Amino acid sequence: MWILFATIYALLIGFYTVLRKKASQKTNLLFVLAVSSSIGFLLVSWSAAEAVTLSWQYILFIFGKSIIVSQAWVFELIALKNYYISSLQPISAIKVVIAFIANMLIFNEQVVWWKFIGVVIIFAGLITLNQYDRKTLKNANNFNLNKIDLNKNIVKFENIGNENVYIEKSNKVSENVIVETDMQTLKKRRIKAIIFFIFSCIFNETSGILDKIILNHVSTNQMQFWFMLFVAIIIWIYFFVLCAKKRKMQVQKSDWKNYLMYIIPFILIIADRFLFTALSQPNVLVTGVSIIKQLSTIVAVIFGGLLYKEPNLKYKLIYLAIILVGIIIVLV
Repeated sequence: MWILFATIYALLIGFYTVLRKKASQKTNLLFVLAVSSSIGFLLVSWSAAEAVTLSWQYILFIFGKSIIVSQAWVFELIALKNYYISSLQPISAIKVVIAFIANMLIFNEQVVWWKFIGVVIIFAGLITLNQYDRKTLKNANNFNLNKIDLNKNIVKFENIGNENVYIEKSNKVSENVIVETDMQTLKKRRIKAIIFFIFSCIFNETSGILDKIILNHVSTNQMQFWFMLFVAIIIWIYFFVLCAKKRKMQVQKSDWKNYLMYIIPFILIIADRFLFTALSQPNVLVTGVSIIKQLSTIVAVIFGGLLYKEPNLKYKLIYLAIILVGIIIVLV
């Protein structure tokens, strides 16, 4: 049954990733995370009676996990707001490498030589995808560069993370210089997105390793209750610190009408319930769960790529297929 539970989790998380990016496009990402995590906590608050019986040592473990996940969510959304989801999601394959190392060191998994070949294939796929993406970025036509209202000296870039980027045009320089300069800005956004996404992957996989350890001593109800409570508190602290730093409340009345904020917590709670149930079963294979979780990457790349009409999606799927071959070899 754990295979079925892990599969359902992966499919739901794939859609969750794309919809959460959509929710944070026009609303402050910390506000989106704070509201959605608060709703998530309310959805599991019925298990409070069971949760409060948990010893404080394990509550501290869950608190530590919550800090890691909160930071991972923030890093991930920053990355997705700055670049294509279909280019970033394959990077999540590094989670498999982290799990591979952790399984050797923590869970005493037997090491065989072909797993190292799988790791090499994963990195080869990521490197070639990165090179292809860099070449694509050099072609300004891929970004649908449009000039609008030159009387107001504005240039508009479309189709970057499904956002419109408006840049002021100086009358003192030529149009070609403007395009070149702004393409450099877009390249910097790409590098920033990749760095943040890698950190997100590292934090998320660290959380996944902690899940297996904690769930040997904690019930699914206790895990979800304390996890969602701590995450909601942490994200709200982040949000109010940002508001204090900016000296302005980073939310508008229209942001409360962002209906996706109220939908994604249901997806997350249901998905996590399936994952925690799978990991809590005595016959579960941690490596098996790791490979099944990569299905979320496929869902996010295809669904996100189509939803945001991202360029060269079919070629990115080829590189993703190469990466998945390496993942299968590592986790067989």
